[in-house]
Parts: sequence; structure tokens; C-alpha cells
Amino acid sequence: MSEQQAEEEKTVTPPAPPAPPAPPEFTYTWGQHNETMEALSLGHMARRVPSALRQTARLALAVNRTAFHVLVAAQILGGICTAAALAAISRAMVPLLAGDGVQERVAAAAWPLVVAGAMTALGALASIASGSAARRLNPGMATLADLAMVDAHMDVELAAYDAPDFTERSEAAETGSARSAMLLQDALGFTGGMIDMIAVASVLAVVHPVLLPLLLLSVVPRGLGSVYAARLDYRLHNQTVASRNIKHMMRWHLTTPKLADELRGNSMRPYAHHWYAAVCERIDSKMVSSAPRYLVVYLIAATASGVFVVATYGVLAGLVVGGYMAIAAAGTAIVAMRTSTAALSQLVVYGAAMFQHALYLGDYTTFVKEAADKSGPRGPQVMENAPEKIRLEEASYTYPGKDAPALGPVTLTLARGEVVAVIGENGAGKSTLIRLLTSLTAPTSGTVSWDGVPTSDADQRSAWAHVGLVTQSYGYWPFSARENITLGQPDPRGEEAVWEALDAVGMRTTVEEFPNGLDTLLARSVWGGHEPSGGQWQRLACGRAFHRKPGLLVMDEPTSAMDPRGEHMVFSGLRDMKEDRITVIVTHRMENCRLADRIVVLDGGRIVEQGPFDQLVSLNGGRFRELYELSQDR
Repeated sequence: MSEQQAEEEKTVTPPAPPAPPAPPEFTYTWGQHNETMEALSLGHMARRVPSALRQTARLALAVNRTAFHVLVAAQILGGICTAAALAAISRAMVPLLAGDGVQERVAAAAWPLVVAGAMTALGALASIASGSAARRLNPGMATLADLAMVDAHMDVELAAYDAPDFTERSEAAETGSARSAMLLQDALGFTGGMIDMIAVASVLAVVHPVLLPLLLLSVVPRGLGSVYAARLDYRLHNQTVASRNIKHMMRWHLTTPKLADELRGNSMRPYAHHWYAAVCERIDSKMVSSAPRYLVVYLIAATASGVFVVATYGVLAGLVVGGYMAIAAAGTAIVAMRTSTAALSQLVVYGAAMFQHALYLGDYTTFVKEAADKSGPRGPQVMENAPEKIRLEEASYTYPGKDAPALGPVTLTLARGEVVAVIGENGAGKSTLIRLLTSLTAPTSGTVSWDGVPTSDADQRSAWAHVGLVTQSYGYWPFSARENITLGQPDPRGEEAVWEALDAVGMRTTVEEFPNGLDTLLARSVWGGHEPSGGQWQRLACGRAFHRKPGLLVMDEPTSAMDPRGEHMVFSGLRDMKEDRITVIVTHRMENCRLADRIVVLDGGRIVEQGPFDQLVSLNGGRFRELYELSQDR
């Protein structure tokens, strides 16, 4: 090979890497209102809108009764002013169009015109008053609906989350809750149009009865156009909702500081950008492709409406030419027709919006009601004292929609002063056992009792007052360091108890060095906040449980993110306080089981072994010994 060939070979540009694959297409198939929206008509709207108006009134009354009454009175006053102004104009038209001299015409029409001007001004003031009342009501209505949703999720039994359709129903209800922010404004538009239409109709009926049905016909095409546009909106919403949801989720992943290290350290930026941009383009293309359909709908509606308006004016001209209507009455009719056309259009447009609100508000109301039905005490018995003994007798729990139980049947007794370690492979039923012990859920069969009182027959909230729970997914609460320990339930000893809990997990020095000590906000995303490390967060989570001094302490992998010093302090604290409580530790670290008085081994939802560490580790062919030996094989 010549030197020139060798040089050319060296300078050959390597082939470009293949384009990354596009993200999968996401499809939303639930859409419980699909059939309703596809069958939407003016009749459906007329039947549904009153329900949305009633719900709007209930929310508004709950927020501020005075503001609601002002709003209603102002709207009614506005309608009266519209009718009075048109009546005054009608009186002014007679001398203006049929009088003799100019001076006489103006003089005769002066007072009616003054009245018309005064009524118009008063109507404008009424509109301002209703707008002001709406601004006082709107935020409160949105907050009320939002709080109801948050409370529903916080109060509902945990078993409700396990239902297969809970998430979908929750999302539909969230849409209804979000619509509450628009509810009052659209209701105002609808009722305002209706009141104005009634006012104008009363005047037109006096001028000539044939004009009113013609005007109604002129607005029907616009109404049908709004109906078809609402159908298109809903169809477009369903076509893009899955992609929009995944877009919002991915946006969080790409922008949160929690994943910034992984994103950069693994060179993920090119693919992450490609993935996000592809989903955005998918949404945009569906939005853009829908534009021609909207154009066709609005063009047809506007054309048909224009034909009827021209016909109305033609009839009006014919009545005047034929001598069936005076010129003055025709002038009044023209003014009334322009007002009524705007009122009718407003009525239909806002009616379509209220129709959609009614659908989603129905989802919201149903969800909140069902959650409330599943949120009360399971029974009248109050757990006033911390348990001395917890007994499971043939207890099982089967998740909704599943055939086989996740746990059970299990028979087990736990006593105060005892430390029990629960181990098992993933899916063995450990988390379900914790839920039953702590009364977070009730068994689907068998019994779980605290000192002889079945948890399925007692007020679960009174039981939780005696529980200290450290879960694997502990909260990084954006509270102060103090509140992250007390969780809003301070000990009578105040800060002394907080520092005692921090000492128990070796966090005193760390918290003292925080910018504002116990008052430091633990959220780096908020200005002035501070973000502890992962191990420090886990120590704080354990400190919360120690601060509660519970009668039942349950810790699920409590030291997985801690260094040896922190782990040693936590387990030392558990040993020191064990006599006053029942202590349960769920762990995958076999060495941690040496702390326990008894080890319970779960497999496939059943207890397969239990006993002290030395006994189980020496059991030939035993499950615990197998797991222990695997943990030592490094």
C-alpha cells in the first residue's frame, strides 16, 4: 500500500451513528365520556347545563354567600337594564323617525334617550359588580375543589389505591377539579347571555312576534358549530392526553436536580432531547392537523347563520314596505336584533363549555363522594392505649382484582418488649404484613387484633396515633428541620425532644451546622433551602419515629442509605428503647437480624420459619440459612 493510500485511509470520516429510535406511541383508551361527546347535541346540552349551574352555585355559596348573592343580583339587574334600555330606545324611535321638525323630534326623544343612557350605564355598573364578585369567588372555588381532592386522597383507605381503576378515576376527577377554576366565568357568560336574551325577547315579542323565531334560527347554526367544535376538542384531547402525560413526566425527569448527575454522567442528553422533542412533535402534529376540521365547521356555521340573518332582515324590510310595521318599530327591532344575536351566540358558546364542565364535574363529585364513603372509621372502637400484644389469626390480604392472596393465611403474635425481624425475598409479602400490623389496611379474611380488638372493627386513626413507621419510600418533606422531626405533632418537652431524637440518629451536629439550625427549610429547590444527603434524610426519617415514642415501631430497611456509624446509632437506639414498645424491622441485611429477639421468614405470603438468629442460621436446608449464606458469598 502506498503512503498516499495509507494517508487517505486514515482521513476517512467514520460513518455517522444510527438515529436513535423514536419513543413508542402512547394511546389513551379509557375516555369514559367518549360516547356522550360523540352523541352531543343541543338537546343534550340543554339537559346537562342546569346540573353544572347547580354545582357552580353550591361551590360559590360555600366560599362566600354574600359575594354570590351580589353576583346573582348584579346579573339580574343587568338584564333588567338591558330590557329597560331597549324599551326606552323603542319609545325614542317613534318621535325620531315619525316626528315633524328636527327640534320637536329631539325634544320628544330626549327623555327616553336619557333613560336609555342611564340604564346602559347602570347595566355597565352591574356588570362591573358581578365581575368583582366573581373575582372574589373564583380563587376560593378552585381552592375548595382542590382541597376536596387532596383530602379525598389523604383520607381514603389504602385499599382503595389498590383498585385497578382508582388512578383513572382519580385523573378524571382531577380534570373536574381543574375545571372549577373556569366554572364561574363560563357560568357567568351563559347566564348573562340567557338573561339578556330573555330581556331582548320580551321587547321583540312586543315589536313583532315573527322576528323572535327568525332570530333563534339565525343562531342555531352557530350553536351546532359550537357543538361539533366541542366534539373535536374532546377527540383531540383523547388523542393527545397520553403523549401529554408522558411529556410532563419526562420533563420532570429532565429538569429535576435529583437526576442531573445521572443525566450528565451517562451522556444521556442527546437521546433524552430526541425523545422529548419527538413526543412534542407528535402532539404538535395532531394539533395542527386538526385545524382544517375546525375551519370547515366554523365556515359552515358562519355561512348558515349569515343566511338566516339576511333572511331576518329581509322579513323586517318586507314588513315595513308592506305596511305591517312602522319605521320606528323597525329601528327598535334592528337594535334588539343586534343585541339578541350577541346574547344567543354567548348562550350557545358558554352552554357548550358548561356541558363539558358538567361531565367532568360529575366525575369529580362521584370520586370525592366515594372517597368519603371509604374514609370513615372502620368501627366504633377507639384504640386509646398502645398495644401490648398484636395477634394475627389466619389473616390474609388479597389485592382487588387478584385471585391469590399477597399474604396469608398467617398466624403470628407480637408482644411488647420484643424486637422482631421480618425477612424474605421480593414479593414475599413483607409490605403487606406491615400494612396489616399497623392497621393501614384490614385483612380480607381472618383477623388482626390489638389487645383483643380487631383492627377491622376499630377507628384506624386512633390506632395510627400509636404507630411509628419508617418506610422505604420515606418523605423528603419540604418542611423545616424541626417539622421534619415532629411532623406537626410537637412533644410537650418542645425542642428538647427534637434534639433527643436527633441525638438518637447522630444528626445533632449536622443540624446545628445547617444555615438556620432547626429552622432551616429542607428543600434546595426553594430559595434559602438546604438539601440533606440521602443518608441524612434516612436518619431524619428514623428520628421522626423515635420522636413519636410509639407503642408499635415498624422500620422497613431503615439504614439502607446510611454509613456504618449512622447504622450503628440507629440500631443502638432500637435496643435502648425496645422495652416500651413492639419493634418490627424489615431488612435484607442478614447481619441486622442479630439484633432481633425473633426472626420471621416469609416466602410466597406464608411464614415458613421463625425463631432466634442462632437457631435459624444453624438449621440445615432452612430458608434463612440459605439467604444468610448468599449474603456472605461476595
